[in-house]
Amino acid sequence: MLTTVPDAAEPEVETPPPRKNRVRLTAIVLVLSIASLPMLMPFGMGPGPGNTAIPDVLLVLLTGTTLLWATSRRKPVPWPFVVPTLLAVLAGAVASVVNDGAGALPLVKDVFVLLWAVCVATLCQDAGMTRIALRAYVYVGTLYAVLEIVGMAAGIEALSGKQVDGARAMFTFGDANYASNWFICVFFIARAARLPRRKGARWTVCAILLTAEFLTGSNGGALALVIALVVGYLWRLVREGKAHHAVAAGALAAVLGGGTLVVLSQINVATLVEQVGDQAPILRDSIGRTTGESTESRGTVLNTTLTMLREQRHPFGIGPNEVRRHSYDEQYSYVREAHNDYIAAVLERGFLGGVAVIALVFVLLLRCVRIARRGALNREYADHVPHPELFGALVAVFLVSALFYQTLHYRHGWAFFGLIAAVDLYGRRRQEGP
Repeated sequence: MLTTVPDAAEPEVETPPPRKNRVRLTAIVLVLSIASLPMLMPFGMGPGPGNTAIPDVLLVLLTGTTLLWATSRRKPVPWPFVVPTLLAVLAGAVASVVNDGAGALPLVKDVFVLLWAVCVATLCQDAGMTRIALRAYVYVGTLYAVLEIVGMAAGIEALSGKQVDGARAMFTFGDANYASNWFICVFFIARAARLPRRKGARWTVCAILLTAEFLTGSNGGALALVIALVVGYLWRLVREGKAHHAVAAGALAAVLGGGTLVVLSQINVATLVEQVGDQAPILRDSIGRTTGESTESRGTVLNTTLTMLREQRHPFGIGPNEVRRHSYDEQYSYVREAHNDYIAAVLERGFLGGVAVIALVFVLLLRCVRIARRGALNREYADHVPHPELFGALVAVFLVSALFYQTLHYRHGWAFFGLIAAVDLYGRRRQEGP
């Protein structure tokens, strides 16, 4: 009788985890990171050291995850907008050295916030990740809008972020204007991506987002929204080959806008707002501010910063983020940060800072123009972003808002800029270069 001797056990070979699990983990981190963007001051919490917040912690995790994802798939790691950012850092460094080291910390923040664009652009070279990022922006943003509306309706300030001394909602941003920009950003992404796909659901989402934006009472945000809607419509006409229609519509919009300003100049807005102020406090704290303290304070800040520009002793600026301290040292009547990105760039970082802002705007608009051309996107990306011209309209929101607030350091803005870069770099049919 033959005895069968079992073969020696072969050593087990560890197999790497399925790529699908790796992708799923990366997608979860991406969604959580986008969801964290508004969490600057949740439930009344103050900012951390150096004005850090929850999104900054998630950005560290996202950066590590992105690098692992790119390495495992042998994907490149693009650095979109790196030239304008390095120009801004160089300008800030020169201004800091000239002013005895003033404002060195913001230079680190410049590079740190750029990582949002780097991570999103890297992950979204995969069309599936682009789909996930777009859906995260829209669905999470809509959920936050619902929470803000419910909080305002039910008087739950932890949800609405309602101002202690006013009726404006700030959600978890700690700033009503910041919150307004976020909801406008989500609104345009929803329209550009046509999310949700069903028309009725999409219009419902847009209505919710606009309601949340209205509750922030941001006049600058409302103005930027109106201008961007017009820009998006005109851009769409040009994209469809109806340039002559775009010219006519643009002329009509200019006439209507000018006429509206003339009519409003003849109406005593303050009296009207005062009459409805008790029934609609949000109107008092939004439109009502255009005739009172808000307009006067912004005018004072503008005059103060322009005075600083004229009185500069050299062309290198007073140092990054040094407007408040400089105002105090020079004993100006109004001590506040600059409320204008363009003036702040030149005032704080000199002529190089101005060049950096111009370079950033140029690159943003160039990318938007390239992806908005008819037939510019391949099938996958065109399916995810059916109306890429609305990305350009959203850039217009940031450019207009920068006249009233310092928006070019908004974290969610740089994440959106990364989306633009990804669609431009990897979504076009013909690779014309970055």
